[in-house]
Amino acid sequence: MALIMPEQDQPSRSLQPYANTAGEIPIDEELSIYNETLQSDTTSLASSVLNYEYENGRRYHKYGQAQYIMPNDEAEQDRLDLVHHMFSVMLNGELFLAPVENPQTILDLGTGTGIWAIDVADQFPSAKVIGNDLSPIQPSWVPPNVEFVVDDFEDVWMHDRNYFDYVHARTISGCVQDWGRLMKQAYDHLKPSGYFECAEFVIDAFSDDGTFKQDSPYREYINNLNKAGEITGRPMNVATSLKTWMKNAGFENVTEVVYVIPYGPWPKDPKLKEIGKWQYVQAPEGVEAYGLRLYTQVLGWPESEAKLHQALVKQQLRDKSLHIYGKLCVVRQFSLTIPLQVILLLTVAQDMWSMVGSLEGNERKKSGARCLESM
Repeated sequence: MALIMPEQDQPSRSLQPYANTAGEIPIDEELSIYNETLQSDTTSLASSVLNYEYENGRRYHKYGQAQYIMPNDEAEQDRLDLVHHMFSVMLNGELFLAPVENPQTILDLGTGTGIWAIDVADQFPSAKVIGNDLSPIQPSWVPPNVEFVVDDFEDVWMHDRNYFDYVHARTISGCVQDWGRLMKQAYDHLKPSGYFECAEFVIDAFSDDGTFKQDSPYREYINNLNKAGEITGRPMNVATSLKTWMKNAGFENVTEVVYVIPYGPWPKDPKLKEIGKWQYVQAPEGVEAYGLRLYTQVLGWPESEAKLHQALVKQQLRDKSLHIYGKLCVVRQFSLTIPLQVILLLTVAQDMWSMVGSLEGNERKKSGARCLESM
């Protein structure tokens, strides 16, 4: 199993993105699934002024006119914290890939439970960290340098231009209507030496040994999610377009590196096995989170039929004989004359053995970074 090593012109950083670069992923024939009790790292914020919607047994936000497909109940908060841990494993304990040394202003778009914002605030105690979200589900006990606000990041940003050292977003596909506008706002509000990092899951899955069948419940589910995203105008499978949108916003010099995300601890490789163990837990929990509202409100499925079909999907994802994986790509932007870079972390539907792309462009006025949920 090969590791992608830093390029010669890349700023020094201990992180080694994990990617298989040749051949199929070896399968551990003696694997065992470990039953682990996982506790949430955060506590939800309760308030009598919260106004939520309840559909199909799940709780959703009701802030403004924004439409977010995901629930915000305790089950979803637990899943989001699992995803955060999986990101940490994948990134070798790092919270981001950008070579940020001492950021003083940090923005986390769609902060969710706030766990990433809290961790980065602990790492940089002198920084001001702002996390925005449609749902006020973040904990009340937080570091003094963290501020959580209820806001729609697709609205006009009220912050000053050239204000942030670092802007972070991940797993917001399906809730963004105008990605080009979002990228441009990030570009405009970053300092000249700032970084923008975004992480997205590709809405697709793969197998090398044919165990992922094209007529399976999970394949139908994936197709339905993408169809629903097209109908709503908030696309789900945006990974392959993010690089173009970033360039159109003004970011330059973008390159890529591919990660793989196994659905279960079936690989022999210890690192992939650990990543797969977390994916095995969180992926089935994300089936209803991603799909229930889209199935019933957009595709017109009755609740009973939607839940039955998604139960079959979860059953398939727990099948230990399947060797399914997702794909994760890091797109990096380098300046050839100053130590700035843009990193875009996303799961993309392209060949899983892709290596780091070539450097592009010359000196830029702004550098940003874009960073990991897999599906």
